[in-house]
Amino acid sequence: MAGATFGILGPVQVRAADGREIALKGKEAAVLTTLLLNVNTPVPRDRLIAALWAAAPPSAVSNLQTHVARIRKALASDLRLFTTGSGYLLEADEEDVDLLVFDREVRRARADMRRGDLVAAIRGFQGALALSRGRPAEGVQVHDWMRERLAELAERLVEARLDGAEAKLGAGMPAEAIGDLRPLLAEQPLCERGWHLLMLAYVRTGQRHRALEAYQRARTHVVAELGVEPGLDLRRLHAVILADDLRAAEHGPRATVCQLPPDHADFVGRRDEVAAVTGNLLSAHGHGAPAGTAVPVSAISGQGGAGKTTLAVHVAHRLRHEFPDGQLYIDLRGCERHPLDAAEALGRFLRALGLDASRLPADLDQRVELYRESLADRRYLMVLDNAADEAQVRPLIPGTRGCAVLITSRQRLAMLPATRRIDLDVLPVADAVELLGNIIGAEKVAEAPSDARTLVRLCGELPLAVRIAGAKLAARPHWDLGHLITRLSDTRGRLGQLSHGSREVRAGIAIGYQGLPAQAQRMFRRLGLLEAPDFAVWAGAALLDTSEVEAEQLMEELADIRLLEVAGHGPGGQVRFRFHDLIREYARERAEADETDGARSAALERAFSGWLDLAQRAHQRLCGGDYRVVHGDGIVWRPDAKAAEHVVADPMAWIEAEAAGVVAGVRQCAALGFDELCWDLATSTVDLLQTRNSYTAWRTTHETALRRARVSGDLRGQAAMLTGLARLCLALDDLDGCGLALEEALELFDKAGDRHGHALTLVHQAELHRLRGRDADALACYEQAGDALTRAGDRSTEITVMRGVGRIHFRTGRLELADTYIRRAVRTADEIGDVRSREFTRIVLGEIVLAQGDPAGAEGHFGQALGVLDALGFPSGVAYASLGLAEARLARHDLADAERLLEQALAIYRDIDDKIGQARVLFTRAQVWYRQRRLDAAAVLLNEIVAMCAAIQAPSRQGMALRLLGDVHRDAGDLPAAVAAWRRALTFLRVTSPPEAGKVAALIERHTA
Repeated sequence: MAGATFGILGPVQVRAADGREIALKGKEAAVLTTLLLNVNTPVPRDRLIAALWAAAPPSAVSNLQTHVARIRKALASDLRLFTTGSGYLLEADEEDVDLLVFDREVRRARADMRRGDLVAAIRGFQGALALSRGRPAEGVQVHDWMRERLAELAERLVEARLDGAEAKLGAGMPAEAIGDLRPLLAEQPLCERGWHLLMLAYVRTGQRHRALEAYQRARTHVVAELGVEPGLDLRRLHAVILADDLRAAEHGPRATVCQLPPDHADFVGRRDEVAAVTGNLLSAHGHGAPAGTAVPVSAISGQGGAGKTTLAVHVAHRLRHEFPDGQLYIDLRGCERHPLDAAEALGRFLRALGLDASRLPADLDQRVELYRESLADRRYLMVLDNAADEAQVRPLIPGTRGCAVLITSRQRLAMLPATRRIDLDVLPVADAVELLGNIIGAEKVAEAPSDARTLVRLCGELPLAVRIAGAKLAARPHWDLGHLITRLSDTRGRLGQLSHGSREVRAGIAIGYQGLPAQAQRMFRRLGLLEAPDFAVWAGAALLDTSEVEAEQLMEELADIRLLEVAGHGPGGQVRFRFHDLIREYARERAEADETDGARSAALERAFSGWLDLAQRAHQRLCGGDYRVVHGDGIVWRPDAKAAEHVVADPMAWIEAEAAGVVAGVRQCAALGFDELCWDLATSTVDLLQTRNSYTAWRTTHETALRRARVSGDLRGQAAMLTGLARLCLALDDLDGCGLALEEALELFDKAGDRHGHALTLVHQAELHRLRGRDADALACYEQAGDALTRAGDRSTEITVMRGVGRIHFRTGRLELADTYIRRAVRTADEIGDVRSREFTRIVLGEIVLAQGDPAGAEGHFGQALGVLDALGFPSGVAYASLGLAEARLARHDLADAERLLEQALAIYRDIDDKIGQARVLFTRAQVWYRQRRLDAAAVLLNEIVAMCAAIQAPSRQGMALRLLGDVHRDAGDLPAAVAAWRRALTFLRVTSPPEAGKVAALIERHTA
C-alpha cells in the first residue's frame, strides 16, 4: 500500500499518499527530521529528547509523546511510525525518502566509476544531486548529536558533487567540471580536493593561468582560516603547473608502494564510521583539525566477523591519493595463539620501503629508529590489521606527522596516544540486506524482501555471517531464501549452517574463547545459559557463586575481546552486558559440552533467585512494604548489597532494565521445574509491570507460571497467578474474564489455607463488583477481606479498600463520606511510603473536590499527582491525572488548555497502546462537544468510541458511550436513533452498571410511551 513520501534534502517536505502536502513545523518537524535521518532504525527516546532540546524540560517525555501523536494524526494510516521499547521507529520504503534514493544513486554512481563507466556515473550523480533542494532540513532547529548528523549529511552532498565533477573530468568534460566546481568552492572555500580538481580542469582546458590563480585563492583561504599551508597534493600540483609539466599535472603524484588487499566491490553502509576514520586520518595533513605534531591513529575494534578489515581496507583505498608515498599493510595475527612479533612486522615494512634485507638490524629498537627515519617527512598510510594489543603496535607507529595509522583489533586499544577509537557494531538490517543482494543478486532479494530481512536477522546482521549465507545461496542456485531460513531457524544448529568452504563463524568465536583463562571461560559458558537479552554484573556473580567484584572483572575481560557487548547502563549507572546471538549459541554449545547437568541447573537457580530477590525489593520500595503479594520459599541466593541499593533507589528504572529478563527468567524457571521461583518471580513484578503498562510481559509471565503450577499441582502458585491474571483482565476492562479467574483463585487459596491470598483476591473481586455497579456486593467483599489484611499487616491493600469504598460513596453522591475515605487512604499511603497509591488516590480526591464545586482545589490535587507520577515513570497515571486536570480546566471554561491536556493524555495512552485510556479521553472530549452543542461532531466521535470499545471488549465503556450517543440523537431531534442507541446501551449496562441501566430504561420508557 502506498504511503507518505518524505524529503529532507532541503526544507523538510512531507506528502500524504493522496499527494497532499503536510505542513510540519517546530518540534514536530524536528522529530520527523531525526526519525528520517535514522529511517528504518529505532531511535531511543533519550536520543530524541537530546535532539529536540538543548536543555530538556521536566515534561520532555510527555511533550515528545504529544509531538509524535500530532505527526501520527497528520498522516494517519499513511505513516509507519511505531513505538519500540523506549523509542520510536519510522519505517519507509527506499523510494519514499529522498535521502535513501540519494544514497542509492550515489552508491551506484561510485560503483560505475570503479568499473570505468563514467557516462553512467555522471548520470547517477546528476540524478542524486537533483534531489537536493537546499541545506538538509533547512529551517529545522535541532541540538546535540543531530547537528552533527546534519553536518555530516551536508558533507556527503559535497562529496557527491566532487565525485560528479571528477567523473566529468575523467570523461573528458573539463569545462562542465569547472561549471560544477566554481559554485561549490564559493560555498566551501577550504575544500582542497575541490581546488585540486578545478586546477586540473583549467589545465585540461588550456587555462594554465587560471589554474595558478585558483591555487592562490585556495592558499589565501587556507592560510587565513587554518593558519597552515595547503596540503602536499595541492602544493605538488601547483609546482608541476609552474614547471609547465602538464603531463605530471594530468596524472598527479603516484604512490610508490601499495600493499593494500583489494577493496570489496560490495561494500555497503558504515557511513558514520567511514566519515570518522577518514576525518581523523586526514588530520595528518591539517584537514579539518588544527595543525599538530602527533601522528593520527584510528583504531577500529569489534567482534570477529563484524567487518573491521573490510572497513579499514575500504577507507585506505579511498585515501590513497592523500598518502601518495604509499600504503603499507600487514596482518598482525592478533587472534592467533602466537601473534606476529613487532620486529618481524618492522622487517617486512622496511623491506617494502626498499631497504636491503641483509642490512636490517636484529635489534627491535634499532629497527624502530630506521623505520621512523625512513618515513620522516613523507606521507604513508599504515594499515595494521588484527592487532593483539598496544605493545604489538606501538613500535609500528611512525614518528612524524604526515603519516597516519589505521588499526583493527578485537580489543579497544585504550592506551594508544592520539587515537580515534571506532567501535564497530553489526550492520543495520537494511545494509545487511543490501550486502546479501550484492552477493546473490538484487533481483533475488527483490523477489522476497521479507525473507531477506528474516535471513539477515538470523545471521545476527553480522557481515561475515551474511557473506557466508550469501555464498551458500550463490553456490546453490536451486535454494530459495526460505530454504536457508528453515535451516538457520534451529538455533541449536545455526553455527553449523554458517560455514562455507574455509570460512565459518564458529572458528572466529572459538579463537577468542580458547585464549581465555579457565574462570573466564566458565563465566562465558554460564552466561550463555541465560535467555535474558541482557544482564547486569550481579547475574554473572550468581552464575559463578562469586562476588560482584570478581564477576565484573571476568565480564569486562570477555567484553575486551568482544565475546560480550556492553548493552548500556541500568539503575545507578550499572553496566549491562549482552551477547551477539551467534556468540550466545557458541557459549551454550560449550556449556552443554563442558558443564554437568547439575552445575548448569545450580547456576541458573542462583541467577533466578537473584532476579526474585531484587524484584521483591523493587516491589517493596514501590508499595511501601511487602504488601499486595504472596510469596513462595524459592530463594537460594541473594545479590550483593550494592545491587540492592540501586533497586531501592529507583525501582521503576530497575523494571525498565529487567522486564525482558524477568519474562525470560519465568520461562526458563518453568522449563527447568523451578516451580516456586517461577510463580513468585511473576507475582512479585505485577505492580512494577502495571505501573509501566507492560501488559504483554504481565500476561506472558502469568500464563507461563500458571501452566507450570497446574502441572506441578501447586495450589498457591495457581491461585496467585489466577489473581494476577484477574488484575490484568480488570486493567483491560475484560470483566467476565476477571470474574472467572477470581472465582477459581478464591477456591484454590481456600484449599491451600492461605488467608492472606484469599483476602487479596476478595479485594479484587470487590473492585470487579464496584465496576459492575454492584455496590452492596463490593462493600461486603471489602469487609470480608478486612480482618485477614489487618492480621497480615497488608496496609497497602487496605489503601485499595479505602479507595474503593470512597469511590462507591462518590458514585452514589455521598461526597462528604467519599472525601473522608479518600483522604484517609492518602494519609495511609503517605505513612507507609506507597507513593504510587498515594498519588493515584489523590487523583480520585481531585475528582471528588471537583464534584464539590471547587475546580481550583481539584487542579491542585491533579497537578501534584501529575508531577509525582511523571517523575515516577507511571505513564497511565500521568494520563489519568492529565484527564482530571482537563476536566478541572473545563469547569473553569478554559477550553484551550483543556483540549491541550486531553491531547496530552491521548498521546500517552496511544504511546503505551492503552485502548481503554484512549476511549476514556475521547469520551470526555465527546462530553465537551455535547455540552458545546456540537452534536454532529459528538455523534461521529461517539460512534468511533463504540467501535473501539467493541474491538477491545470493554462493555462498561461501550454502554456509557451508547448512552451518551442516545442523548445526542435526542437533542438533535432524531428520537428513533436515540431510542435505538439507548436500547443497545441497556444490553451492556445491565451487566456492568445496574444503576445506570435503570436510568437508561427510564429514558426509553419515557420516550416510547
